[in-house]
Amino acid sequence: MSTNDTRRDEVLFAFHEACEHPTAEQILEWTSRYPEFADDIIAHAEHQLSWKAQPELHGVEPDEADIARNWSWTLNAIYDAEKAGSLEAAKGGETFSQLLERAGVTIPALARRIEIDRLVLGELNAGRLRLPIDSRLLQALSNALGSAASDLEQSIARTLSAPMLGNAKASNKPEVHTQSYEAVILNTDMSEEKKNYWLGRDSPWTPGGISG
Repeated sequence: MSTNDTRRDEVLFAFHEACEHPTAEQILEWTSRYPEFADDIIAHAEHQLSWKAQPELHGVEPDEADIARNWSWTLNAIYDAEKAGSLEAAKGGETFSQLLERAGVTIPALARRIEIDRLVLGELNAGRLRLPIDSRLLQALSNALGSAASDLEQSIARTLSAPMLGNAKASNKPEVHTQSYEAVILNTDMSEEKKNYWLGRDSPWTPGGISG
């Protein structure tokens, strides 16, 4: 057994002992403390919750439907905790959402201000947009929010490191689906001129202009 496997087993045993019935907050705390074992911790929590939820089945291996239901419960609990800010607090530092809150601006208002489809900012805020982001958007956000470029980039990095989970369905094991910046831009209803501008390409349209 490798050193990493031994360390993982030690962490999982400590988690099992400390969290007999894991809550979303406990799961977030332990995955933040041991990010290299996050998947193992979540899987172990799912198994514990499934086991605790069905005492009459002790000694019987739970079937796939039972596991899926409890996996769904676990991920939804984490999602709710993320929305409440638990994950941001655990990781420390300001996220893009917190940057918006400090600036006193909503995503729709910010999207109107810089003249971009709100879907782009929504996916960014949810952490489902993959880097790199074009410098035109970064500069527009920095100007609109009155934030230093370095602070903005750090807040975006924190947000993208912990994408929000959509509500899980019991029928399958959900995954977080992310898209490239280019794919998100191309999937909007913006004009081709606007899409080209925000992708850093030549375009007759510019924010505040008439075309597009």
